[in-house]
Amino acid sequence: MAALANRPKTTLEEILDAAESLLKRRGSEGLSVRAVAHAVGISVGNLQYHVPTRAKLLDAVFSRRADEFRSSLLGKVEKIDDPRDRFETLVDFWLASQHKADQVLFWHLWAISAHDVDASRTMATVYRETVDFIADLLREMNPKLSLSSAKRRAALIVSMVEGSGLFVGHGRRPDRGLASLQVEVKNSVMEMAGRKVEMKSRSRRMGKAAQ
Repeated sequence: MAALANRPKTTLEEILDAAESLLKRRGSEGLSVRAVAHAVGISVGNLQYHVPTRAKLLDAVFSRRADEFRSSLLGKVEKIDDPRDRFETLVDFWLASQHKADQVLFWHLWAISAHDVDASRTMATVYRETVDFIADLLREMNPKLSLSSAKRRAALIVSMVEGSGLFVGHGRRPDRGLASLQVEVKNSVMEMAGRKVEMKSRSRRMGKAAQ
């Protein structure tokens, strides 16, 4: 214990780095407050001063990555005046990020969220914030787009971009037929983002036709 007492104060960054490493190597089963404390070389009590529970640990890990993504993106688009150019820069940056090693963390999050309550809550939070962010950009391009429609489009865009990583993301070797998948994804996303007329539901169209 004397060694712990003499140790410089552990930063949250060290803790999150260790948690990410455990997630990448062992998956959710290997991620616990005790395992992270052991990896960093501190007591469980010391670690819980920074992140008191496993749920908070997961939130902190993925929130940090999401914040870093948004911060990097904002640095690229803050001087771009045209909303469509800003959005296209976002899409290019986002698709490129699918090839980075850190994206593997989100694949782990998807995989474990089906059976891990903490991960499910974390994923809902991270992606809700992403959908809201994209929806705001869509409404910049099309102010007449309702918030609900913008969020639906944003959710579809998030699904398309993030899902492309399953086929052509970090470490993946796509077959020849999928080599240009991200080009197709970008084209579809840009078309969806620029669509100005909100589609009415079939039931509403049929109701008016019957009148």
